[in-house]
Parts: sequence; C-alpha cells; structure tokens
Amino acid sequence: MVLRRILFLLSVITIMKYGKGQKSDNSSTEIPLLDNLNMPLVALFDTTKLNEVLKIAIQKTVEDTMNEMVPQIKQAVIKDIGNEPGRKRERPAFTASLTSSKSLASNEVVVFDKVWLNIGGVYSQDTGVFTAPKTGLYSISTTVMSYYAKYLHCFLWKNNERMVQAFGNNLSTGTLNVVMALKMNDKVFVKHAGGTEIIVGEHRSTFSGYLISK
Repeated sequence: MVLRRILFLLSVITIMKYGKGQKSDNSSTEIPLLDNLNMPLVALFDTTKLNEVLKIAIQKTVEDTMNEMVPQIKQAVIKDIGNEPGRKRERPAFTASLTSSKSLASNEVVVFDKVWLNIGGVYSQDTGVFTAPKTGLYSISTTVMSYYAKYLHCFLWKNNERMVQAFGNNLSTGTLNVVMALKMNDKVFVKHAGGTEIIVGEHRSTFSGYLISK
C-alpha cells in the first residue's frame, strides 16, 4: 500500500513536468514497470526533489496508518486487560496484607493495612472493610496467622452476619475461601472473636476478593 501511494505520487509529478514540454535531464532516472498485459514499460521520473517527495509521502502514509491502527490497538488492549481501574468492563478486585503483628481486642475488625491491589477502590485500608460495588458472585479469601504459643480466632462477616471461621494456633495459619452472593454496598470484613489475641503480620496474614460474575 505504501509503495503504491509513492509510485502514484511520482507518476503525477512526472506527468505534470513533462506534460508542459520540459525535457529530461541528468536528474531523471528510468524505472522499469509492468503493465496489465505483462509488457515491459519504462517511466521517467524527475529525481531532483525525489527525497523531499518521498519523505512527505512516507510521513503522511505512516501518520494515516497509525491513526487507523491506534483505536484498534486500544480496543484490543482494553478487551484483553478489560478490568483496569476506570474501564467500563472493570472487574472489582483487591488484595491486602497485615504489615505488623498486633494485639486484637474482642470483636475488633482486622485492618489489613498494606494494599497490593484495589481495582475500583473497593477495599478500605483504614477500616479493613470490602464494599461490593455491584451485585454479583464474589470469591473471598483470608489467611490469619496466630502468634507463638497462642490461639487466634477470626470470623468472616457479611454486614451484620457472622459467617465462617479461620482459626490458628502456635504460629499456624487459618485459611478460608468462600463464594458469596453479594448485593451492591454489602460489606465484608474479618473480625476477631474471643479475648485479646495476637495476629502475626509481616504479610503472613492476608485478605482478598474479586468479582466472579454479575
């Protein structure tokens, strides 16, 4: 396509020059062509300003091609990634972990303060609460690690409903993975149960979730 456009431009230049009765000089060159009948042809092209013409033609062709391709590339990337923040097809997801070990009071919500992923801003590192931005099925998981020679009792909560438990003892971890049907603005969080206990940080305790389907 690029070569065809360049040859066309050169043909126009040649016709315009020699159509006025100008003769070829030493700046002309012969380029063999082939017509539709497979007969050899010879065209004379004035090469005096050939570089300038080629530069303009190539630049214009590249610009036109990029203008056509960029929207297509953009759409392909959006389709593949599709779930970046701000995208129409955004898929809410988050992952957070606990930086430092801490003592938990009775019924204290565990605030996983290190946010690794928070697509859609669905998790609050200030409150430890995940808020469903849309109705659908969600995969929720958490891992809590107990302190040395200590117990740790935590539950997953949905709004005001206490659900499944994660339990650890003596540096062991309690892990749970559930699929939850959530409505828009439902809140999910991990809450400690029982007396004062210690949860291990150092990113050994985590909280994650993402939308599976609407």
